[in-house]
Amino acid sequence: MEFNINDEIKLRVLKKLSDGKIYSFYMLAKEVEANNTTVKKNCNFLHKIGLIEINKVTAGESASGRPSYRVKITPEGIKALKHAGL
Repeated sequence: MEFNINDEIKLRVLKKLSDGKIYSFYMLAKEVEANNTTVKKNCNFLHKIGLIEINKVTAGESASGRPSYRVKITPEGIKALKHAGL
């Protein structure tokens, strides 16, 4: 089966998140070697199908005073990785 570049990014995101840590879009983009916008779009898709959670941190809650997002894998995301043999 052939994958396009966005499929590959989605798989890299899921694999990275499978370590159980919580990432920002920025840190996730660095880890999977893709730009922030691409990672955010792919994460939004993974979120819509229930494989990851995205939680917004408001400016008031953030240490930097700027809003950000926290991204983590769901149990369904772990199952999907196992099903894909990754």
